[in-house]
Amino acid sequence: MSDIPLFVPIRIGASFLSLRLFRTPSGTRTAVAFSSSARLAEVLGAEQPWTRISEPGLRGLLQDLGVVGVVVDPTVTPVQRVA
Repeated sequence: MSDIPLFVPIRIGASFLSLRLFRTPSGTRTAVAFSSSARLAEVLGAEQPWTRISEPGLRGLLQDLGVVGVVVDPTVTPVQRVA
């Protein structure tokens, strides 16, 4: 694992921030991360809020959610968001 910061999409609520999770085409819950904010904006749009986090930190957050996959620098928009 790397300590290089990743850019991950988030959702902003009234009093909270949460990771934006997706599903792969096969239906598996996954997180997406990007190597730069420009790559994130290219795939998800410039209006998509994001935060920086290390890969170990991201995997630690996902562990409690039962999400094991992280897709780094996807080239297409993930198929479906998970609430």
